[in-house]
Amino acid sequence: MTAAKSPQGVDIGAKLLGEFVNDVYTLRIEAHNNQLECRADITVHNTNDSISPSDLISILRNQNITETVDLEQVAIFCSEAALGEDPQQFVLARGTAPVHGKDGWFELIVATGKEKTDLVEDKSGRVDFKSVQTFSNVVPEQHIGNIHLPTAGEPGNTITNEILPPLAGKPSHIIAGSGVRFSDDGTQAIAEQAGRVVFDNNVLTVAEEFTVNGDVDLSVGHISFKGFVDIKGDVLDDFNISATKGINITGAAGACQINSDGPVTIGTMAGKGTGRIICKGTLQARYLNQVTVECQGNVNISHEVRNAVIKSTSSINIPKGLVTGGELVALEGVEVKILGAMAGAKTSVTSGVYFPETDRLRFLRNQIKSLVGQIKRIGTTLHILNKRPGTEQRKALREATELRIGILTQRRVNLDEEREELAEELLNFSVDEHPTANPQINILSTLKEGVAIELGETSDIIKTEISGPVSIVENSEQGGFRYLTYSPLKVGTEQTEKGTRLEGKARKS
Repeated sequence: MTAAKSPQGVDIGAKLLGEFVNDVYTLRIEAHNNQLECRADITVHNTNDSISPSDLISILRNQNITETVDLEQVAIFCSEAALGEDPQQFVLARGTAPVHGKDGWFELIVATGKEKTDLVEDKSGRVDFKSVQTFSNVVPEQHIGNIHLPTAGEPGNTITNEILPPLAGKPSHIIAGSGVRFSDDGTQAIAEQAGRVVFDNNVLTVAEEFTVNGDVDLSVGHISFKGFVDIKGDVLDDFNISATKGINITGAAGACQINSDGPVTIGTMAGKGTGRIICKGTLQARYLNQVTVECQGNVNISHEVRNAVIKSTSSINIPKGLVTGGELVALEGVEVKILGAMAGAKTSVTSGVYFPETDRLRFLRNQIKSLVGQIKRIGTTLHILNKRPGTEQRKALREATELRIGILTQRRVNLDEEREELAEELLNFSVDEHPTANPQINILSTLKEGVAIELGETSDIIKTEISGPVSIVENSEQGGFRYLTYSPLKVGTEQTEKGTRLEGKARKS
């Protein structure tokens, strides 16, 4: 057998342990491979009296080589020597190399967005090419990764049974960044806040912001994020944005769905009648057209609103802009520079109502009316089907009729149950008191004729154009509206009514 050699031709870890010369043989015992192998060379001078296994074992024992001796190799070595083959570099004993420890490593168990996306077909075989979001939304206390600790390894031993210590594995060197902590035993990475996971340069963080540096199109797809979404470009038609901490769209949005548990800031939005913004914070925009808005904060529009439905549980403020067409509904007042148009779609404004209640009340009434109509139509159909003489019908027609009767009967039962539930809710429906309610509309420049206004218990359509600035409130004493000197919305209706009445403008609705 040949000893391992370095590139320079020098045996690695070779050491002479002993050389034994006599009239019968010349024996050389060496250690190789850093004391992991014992090798022997022999030249036999008299094959009739060659070295015996017991003599060789005794020689090895004198070199402290005992437990690692390979007896089979000793027997072969002595046999070849007795046959005059003079074995060289023959391995007689082997130690055990240490098993070095494995390095630690980090296993991410959530998607960061760098992974390849596989498009998924629905049950009908269609693929939604807009659903390409690859990153995972994580929540506080979610397990996001495993930290595999380095291992210590296993020790080895030399041919003289000396312990060879292993090299321990290296740690993974992962760093817990913002929004991440490690478990007490150092084996898990845990999110401390909602957002998306970012893993760069061994630093693991949970980012609360997701930034799109361009447009939201097929390359980005729908966005659903537990954090803040910042879009530097536009949002194309039919792409939906959902976020828990807010949305900013620098450019324009099309006919899309925007849903935020926080504030929304948007450049412009042309919703084409299907665009929708649901916002639980303040809404800021320059221009809205054919958009439906449901906002639980203030709505602030800087330029113009056309044919939009805007509802707010706070106030609607368009002090420098124009509103034409559509509907405005606010709890804490409406302020507009120019309201309405001489021609075009109807414009209506309601102030002082909490729209979630009024919308639910309207839904209950309309749904009950619809259910009653469906139940009545089913009853008419069942009456006709039951009048058919079953015995005179062909078997197939009779069975089909019976099947229809059974289906319609069950459907009527279901509709009746739904109607009763909604009727019970309607019967017990009550409107809460809202201390911030302010049934007031401020017109800073012009109120066009034809605008429908509802304040408190009073509603009317404006018959003639009115110039501002003016604050419109309900005439709680005589009915109708009062047109008063302009007063900011935050002052409140009661104080506004105490203000100076504009001469000649107080009138009954």
